Amino acid sequence: GGFLALADFIAKPQTGAIAVVLPLVGATNYSTMRMRQYLAEKFHIETIVTSYDPTRIYFSENTNIGEMLLVCRRWPEEAEKPPTRVVNLYENPATPADAIAVAENIIKGNQARIKGTVQAWPAERIAAGDWGAVQFLSPYLCERFIELREGKFFSTSELGRLAEIGPDGGGIRTTFDRSEVPDENRMVALWYHKTDVTQKMLAQTDTYIIPKKGKKKSAAGLWAKRGRLMMPFRIYLRTIRCMSVRLDERVLGSLWIPCKPYSNQHSEEILEKALCVYFNSTIGILAILGDRTNKKPTYPQLSMHDLRRIPVPDFAIMEAGKVEMMAGAYDELCESILLPLPQMNECETRRNLDAVMVGALGIDGEFVAAVRRELSREPAVTSRRYSHGRH
Repeated sequence: GGFLALADFIAKPQTGAIAVVLPLVGATNYSTMRMRQYLAEKFHIETIVTSYDPTRIYFSENTNIGEMLLVCRRWPEEAEKPPTRVVNLYENPATPADAIAVAENIIKGNQARIKGTVQAWPAERIAAGDWGAVQFLSPYLCERFIELREGKFFSTSELGRLAEIGPDGGGIRTTFDRSEVPDENRMVALWYHKTDVTQKMLAQTDTYIIPKKGKKKSAAGLWAKRGRLMMPFRIYLRTIRCMSVRLDERVLGSLWIPCKPYSNQHSEEILEKALCVYFNSTIGILAILGDRTNKKPTYPQLSMHDLRRIPVPDFAIMEAGKVEMMAGAYDELCESILLPLPQMNECETRRNLDAVMVGALGIDGEFVAAVRRELSREPAVTSRRYSHGRH
């Protein structure tokens, strides 16, 4: 933050430019929104370069978190700013000579020679603090996510408007201990997110929990907020199978966060099931990943704020039969195994969920299939270098 305040003074008033390497989360985190808006106001954000090379997601030495290179240039106040060029590399240059060649090709616009994708992100998006072009290597997915959030495919709302989310795992871990046996209150939790265990939408509790010494009162307060539908806190995209799970009883979570839908014309149970089906379908996965906190692209964390902002179908205005159709798909498929995300294109359960989304939300089947293919190829999902032919 200090650097950014200085940047304003360093760059020459009319013509100066700055280049800076920053953590990638600066482009996506809610807490850095003001920083993005400030930079976009003071400068033209000319170029953003990120690395989607799983062997090296950074540009600096001595780090292991994702980084971005920003080139910002002074711009006359009254002049309209051109789009920002966003370059997501799938191969990070290994030597200074290679890096110079890549830089020259970026400047000259030789897209075919850059081992990466190039997007032109409109100035108004950049000014508003939406730098989501860094969320996927595939420009197709970046644009489809924006359309999804804007309700172009079906009417959407934000999850936080439809459901109460929380408490998060931090509070649970400081208040409770895990236990092999229950106490008199029989408090249960879904503690772990082990992908060899969590393979179906229907999940089972994996531990009892008991209040830590002196924490009985806060434990009772948290226990009152338990839920059946659970959202993940941290996800390793290469192995994860379930983006959301539901249990037959209300629980708390450590790596899972309860999500309790407010019942409208539908019962809480119907909405839980419909949401669980949505989140495990291709469109739901796009919705969750499109605005994630991206410290490491392969291992994103979902803050409470990220979860509240996920675009979901606006059930209040959907035909009742369509919502029930989604809930019915949960009953039918909740015990079917989901394959890990890199295999989502071959996963029969995922395809069945997608077919339900096509019917319930009125979206195009070919479009869903294209998104599914692109997601399964993303380097953040596969943890391998991108190649078009690889499945």
